Amino acid sequence: MNDRLQLFFDNLDKIHLYFGTEDDKCARNLALKLTVRNIHFYYEDYEKVQQQMKVHTKWYQFVSMNLPVCHAYYVHFAKTPEKIPHALHMYKLLTKKFHRGDQCYLAALHIESEQSIQKIEALITELMKQPSLKYSHLATNTCAILAARPESPQQLAVTYETYYQALVSIGFERNRETKNSALLLTIGTGAYCEATFKHLQTLAAFIQRAEISVITCHYITLTLLALAKFEIAQFPALYDIHDEICRKLKISRNQCNSLLIAAQVYTSNEAIGDLLSYELNYSDFMYAAINDDFGGDGD
Repeated sequence: MNDRLQLFFDNLDKIHLYFGTEDDKCARNLALKLTVRNIHFYYEDYEKVQQQMKVHTKWYQFVSMNLPVCHAYYVHFAKTPEKIPHALHMYKLLTKKFHRGDQCYLAALHIESEQSIQKIEALITELMKQPSLKYSHLATNTCAILAARPESPQQLAVTYETYYQALVSIGFERNRETKNSALLLTIGTGAYCEATFKHLQTLAAFIQRAEISVITCHYITLTLLALAKFEIAQFPALYDIHDEICRKLKISRNQCNSLLIAAQVYTSNEAIGDLLSYELNYSDFMYAAINDDFGGDGD
């Protein structure tokens, strides 16, 4: 069995033992985030992170209501809980500009200074000028991840719109999933990359020739595979992982999210776009795909 796949299953079993099995989706999300970072779940590390959050926040008594935030901080700080105070300080600065809540806690993970917050504000302004985002709401966390790129807010916004219009031109529907794909491509490349886009077209065409309909929930998966330079010859190995996941989790192979899980496990060791050229971890990049953190609230 693939080593990362085995780690995913091991992490999931440990998480179920610690938290129970009532919220299986939340457990899968945490297991996957840890797996793509090659981290083993240890309850001792989790509790150290929890303790830091209790010391530095006022809402710790409601921690069960904020599991996605707690899980995200554990994934980031499992081995360095001493860095949590800085992130929570960034959260306080963020709330001077944005609404309090989970999105600000998540965005704070990607912010180094007040200058980072200024760039997020400028990026949101530029993105909202784009025709496809005129009536959309953008998640603060997504904008923080995108703003971590070295390119200017103006260039990132133009890159996003270029990808969006290109996706529509090849048959993607004008909907949230296409917006998310365009944002993911922008996070992965910064500037428009013709080679990446053509590779996405090739993968989509192959799936269609295999008599599998490309539906909206496949858009993010195709985008991820294109950024990972996934080759058509690798599909059998990906499908093997997909089958193992479906058997283990007792879910249908036709459930869209199952293929996305398999794609993340398979590509987590690959170079994604140009992520190595600036500070962004694979799991940070994939937050939107795992937890629907991307904004965009309709067609």
